[in-house]
Amino acid sequence: KSSDQQASIFLQQKLKIADVAERKKIVDAVSQRGVEMMMNRFGNWAVQRCLEPPCELADRMKIVQCMRGHVVELATNCYGTHVLQKALDCEEDIRLLIVSELLLGDPSSTLLNKHSAHVWSKIMELTWTSPAPPIFAYVNKSLAGKWASLACHETGSLVVQTAFEQCEEADKELIIGELLDEEAFTDVVTNAWGNFCILHLLEHGSPHHRALAIDNLVNGLSQYASHEQSIKSVLKALKEGGPEVLDKVVTRLCEPPKGGRRASLVDISLSPIGSQLVGTILPNVNKDQRSALYEAIRGHVVTLRGSRVGSKVIWLFDRMRAYYGY
Repeated sequence: KSSDQQASIFLQQKLKIADVAERKKIVDAVSQRGVEMMMNRFGNWAVQRCLEPPCELADRMKIVQCMRGHVVELATNCYGTHVLQKALDCEEDIRLLIVSELLLGDPSSTLLNKHSAHVWSKIMELTWTSPAPPIFAYVNKSLAGKWASLACHETGSLVVQTAFEQCEEADKELIIGELLDEEAFTDVVTNAWGNFCILHLLEHGSPHHRALAIDNLVNGLSQYASHEQSIKSVLKALKEGGPEVLDKVVTRLCEPPKGGRRASLVDISLSPIGSQLVGTILPNVNKDQRSALYEAIRGHVVTLRGSRVGSKVIWLFDRMRAYYGY
């Protein structure tokens, strides 16, 4: 009756109070229909109970033996994934069985699955007795060249951010290098999920990685400041980077984009999204920066006044001129 909710509740409660002999009978019965119950809406709860105290190691091993050859199938199942996550709280031998089977297949396929991605996140958070198994070395080898595309996936983005927090610096270097690569960076930062990874780097990354991300954002400022996703990273870079980054942004705004004739500030001011950036930086710039920005925009006032968004930017500049008198 693995599909019966009341039967599942009965088994869970029975396992709490049963003596050793009775508990052995229940575990044996569950293990005979192990995978079927693990992938069932109600049965998976009874299986999870078999992996918790007062059940002993021998009981847990019986349940885990049922998983052999089915770990990937369970990881990608909406109910089986919860059983695997519970099993990862058990002894190291049990953890190794799960991890080794996931690594035998193609890790990229399970990392992109919305259910198994949570299993991977759990694996990355585990602590092992020394020497720890080289799990991430295998994952890195399998996903070399694929981290940027993984970051642009809903569940892949979560895995990448977990890796940033849990993995050793040497292991993270490859991931961050791929995300900040000039060719891949645009795809990542303008993607709804990939942008979360860049935001995470800007807030929690090392000074070196943060500087690389900021340089990429500044170099492509005219494009990134006008995009609904990447503008978030530009604003985060200004917040985290302080006066030094503000100076870089102002300098870039006063320069034309690659192949352009007018200052980047003009095109950004004509964008409903880009005008947010102008409104954010104007109250924080010093006198020289204000003068440079006004010089960049002065020859295009008519163009800007002809746009609803641009006219708001001109109004901001006029208000500043009246206040500061430059």
